[in-house]
Amino acid sequence: MTHPEQAGWIGSASRQAALPMPLRDLHRAVLRRFLDTGTAPALDWLRQAAREFGLGDSAVAELEAADLVHAHGAVVTVAYPFSGAPTRQQVELDGFPAVYAMCAIDALGIPVMAGRDGRITATDPRDGAPVVVSVRAGQWRWTPADAVVVFACTTGCGTDCASWQVACPHVTFHASRDSAQAYLAARGDIDGLILDQQAAIDSGRRNFGPLLGGPA
Repeated sequence: MTHPEQAGWIGSASRQAALPMPLRDLHRAVLRRFLDTGTAPALDWLRQAAREFGLGDSAVAELEAADLVHAHGAVVTVAYPFSGAPTRQQVELDGFPAVYAMCAIDALGIPVMAGRDGRITATDPRDGAPVVVSVRAGQWRWTPADAVVVFACTTGCGTDCASWQVACPHVTFHASRDSAQAYLAARGDIDGLILDQQAAIDSGRRNFGPLLGGPA
């Protein structure tokens, strides 16, 4: 199995494409807010933005039902690929403040979505080893050179669960394939596969590259 999509996973780009245009525009406004400020938008801001697009307060619930945006309290905490709280994956794009990504695939999708060069810094969840991925002029560089990505989700969750609950915590960078294999072997509560670097980049590009209206 080469790509997560072959396991039946429906990515953010496909879920966004299924929305009516005003709701799609609202989703893009949320993503741009994350990019521009580096912080999670307030729920009041999201409701005001919905009104500006001619949408009612139900728009927030519709984005949540589509598993694209989730809020807790008065703040948007999840807007794939962005996390409103610190995670293992931080992304620094040229010309933008640093942001946190929900998972490794999300992190790889952010530079493509924004059309900017940048750097991802992450930690291997098995032993805390650092992993750095940079992209310059379309060229990706991984350190360590044999780093990989684990794509996994909670055992028995199916494909109908919200990604932030069952997949995001388990889609992680690993310093080596051996580390990834040891991580999966030690975790009886998740099912997953190991993606090589190109497969992980391709998944990030497909799932997040088109979100701001760019090419798939």
